[in-house]
Amino acid sequence: EGPHRESLAKRQIMPKRRDKRKKQKEARAAKKVAPDTLAEKGKTAFMRKDYDTALKLFTQALEKDEKNEKLYSNRAMTNMNLSNFDEALQDAEACIKLKPEWFRGHFRKGQALEKLLRYQEARAAFKEAEKLAPETDKSCKAALAEIEKLLNELAISLEESAADNPDNDRFTAMVKWMKDGGCKFPKLYLKYYSQDYRGVHTLCRIPANDCVLYVPKDYLMTNEVAMESEIGRAIQKSGYDMRSEHSWLAVYLMQEKHKKEKSFWFPYISILPDKYGNMPMLFGDVYKKFLKGSYSLTMAKNRMESLRTEFDGICRRCPAFRKYEFLEFVWGRLAVITRIFGLNIHGKKTSALVPYADMLNHITDKQTDWQYDDKRKGYTMVTNRAVMRGEQIFDSYGRKCNGRYFVNYGFTIDENFIDNDAVFRAGLPPNDPHYSLKLKYLHNTPVREFQVPPTYSEDVSVLSENMKPRNMFSFFRLLHARDSEVLLLSDGDGYQIKDIPPISVRNEILVLQHIAQVAKQGLTQFPDPLSVDHKLLKANKFMDMNHRNCVMMRAGEKETLHWYIDLAAKAIPLLKMVWKDLKRIAAKCHQQQTRFNYYVTEVVVPLVKGNK
Repeated sequence: EGPHRESLAKRQIMPKRRDKRKKQKEARAAKKVAPDTLAEKGKTAFMRKDYDTALKLFTQALEKDEKNEKLYSNRAMTNMNLSNFDEALQDAEACIKLKPEWFRGHFRKGQALEKLLRYQEARAAFKEAEKLAPETDKSCKAALAEIEKLLNELAISLEESAADNPDNDRFTAMVKWMKDGGCKFPKLYLKYYSQDYRGVHTLCRIPANDCVLYVPKDYLMTNEVAMESEIGRAIQKSGYDMRSEHSWLAVYLMQEKHKKEKSFWFPYISILPDKYGNMPMLFGDVYKKFLKGSYSLTMAKNRMESLRTEFDGICRRCPAFRKYEFLEFVWGRLAVITRIFGLNIHGKKTSALVPYADMLNHITDKQTDWQYDDKRKGYTMVTNRAVMRGEQIFDSYGRKCNGRYFVNYGFTIDENFIDNDAVFRAGLPPNDPHYSLKLKYLHNTPVREFQVPPTYSEDVSVLSENMKPRNMFSFFRLLHARDSEVLLLSDGDGYQIKDIPPISVRNEILVLQHIAQVAKQGLTQFPDPLSVDHKLLKANKFMDMNHRNCVMMRAGEKETLHWYIDLAAKAIPLLKMVWKDLKRIAAKCHQQQTRFNYYVTEVVVPLVKGNK
């Protein structure tokens, strides 16, 4: 019995010891997994890329241990990942102050300075870090080599580009003015293609998500700055209500231009164009001849009349404004409309002129994104993809028809067919049997004008109701509605002319025929057919850029008119089919979405299927 009891007791004790050792091991492991200090918790949060939490934890740790240089280094890196580059620099400098012989603080300083576009200072910091770093650390040497390569490339590129600038003195003065005020754009330069045509190019290869331009708030000419100026306050005091917010910046530009060298903005205003000969509203007879038949002439004329009304209105109410000439006001408004940025500064929307940023040319597929950065207290422009050395860097003015590009900005773009448009004008004939009822629907406005792109889709780059193709179709459907169709349009819930869907096969055929007729009439307003424009554009031999823009403008209108003529020619035969014959064609249209196929799918198919 004795030996048996002893072995049983041992067997009972051993599992308890094993359990105790297991619990101790688990506790040690848990201690490693779950950090018990703020610093360790901060590191854990950083490793899982929860930078906001990491920043909070490192800050709390520093409150308890403000002499810990490693905490400053860690918080500097966290701030870098949150794009808080000024705060990262402050932490790096605090780290260096606590332990100047530690390489990591200098390395963090170099990283922050590089992101702040202060490359010369970044090189000095990386150089100091490389001198103090142990031989096993390769990061400092690699960072120093990279920044020196960049600076050498920038120096070579700047030397190459300087000779190309005919306005070098004025532009150099503006660059100095901007740099003295804390603006940063070390990887960019201005390149001239002709006396009046220039663009911004890169001095070196720029990676994605790289800040290429920083302009502090004091160098942004905002509406608020304009309204608080001497002339701005005088106009406000006069009680005149501005028709356009752009006028505030225009009158401020005029005031500052008169001050010449005494104006803070003189270096910026000096590089603005003295005249805008590329703007249709200032064209003479030579260019107007090339635009005969184009709606852009009417659009430009209306714009000039609007500016005259604004100018005269300010003069009537504000004596302080009467010393300025009308053409000065036109200059100011054109300077604004061709360069304006819409910004959100600390939650408040405003308009602003942004030096250097407003020199970028337009392209739809831009390589940059910009915003007002509340953290950095300034305008920032960041690349959204890598940009090669010497490449022109672009902004986008948004999707627009060439009419808006041309009249508002003085240029046109190629391959803009989907967004170009043309004018269609039609009215309700007085002999319509339902004239009174339809006139009521039209709110006593029997004639309507539409300026629409070549599509039936709602994916269009327009906001105005008269520029949406579906609204035009709705109007024409009302014009050709008969008897019971008109009664179906009557709605006690509030009638909207734009809401008329396809009514019937008969109605839609008449709609297409009428639209095609209007389009053909529109083409007769132009002296030359579309084929002449295409030949001119292919040869590309023009008097100047204005001449080319005129041809591109009118060609876009004619192409749009032809599209609606072709739509009627191809869609009417389909509308006359029975469903069993149309079915196979409809299936192909559904599989391959084009602008014509979209109309077939959305309009033709439902009408033919429902036609008894």
